[in-house]
Amino acid sequence: MDDDVLGKVVEVEKEVQQRLEIEKKMSREWLENVKKDAEEKIIAEEKELKGAASDAVRKEKIIAEKKAAEIVNKAKAEGKILEEIKDDILKTIIRNHIVRILPGQ
Repeated sequence: MDDDVLGKVVEVEKEVQQRLEIEKKMSREWLENVKKDAEEKIIAEEKELKGAASDAVRKEKIIAEKKAAEIVNKAKAEGKILEEIKDDILKTIIRNHIVRILPGQ
């Protein structure tokens, strides 16, 4: 009878050990799947963020180019106005400013 009980205990212990191995294997597989899913999500989010950053840089570059063009156009217009000022008018403007600058005048 002791041998019978001992045999059953050994048998149950083997079943428990087998079940533990199965559970360990299932846990490893589950963990691998979760890890793989997380990595895929990270990669997708990185692509999305890179695309958004690239779009933002592109938009800001367009805005900067427009501002630069406006500045250049304004400078050209002001330069053209200055080119059209006659020498006698420039001399008068310079004299008025020199009088203010020179000491004792």
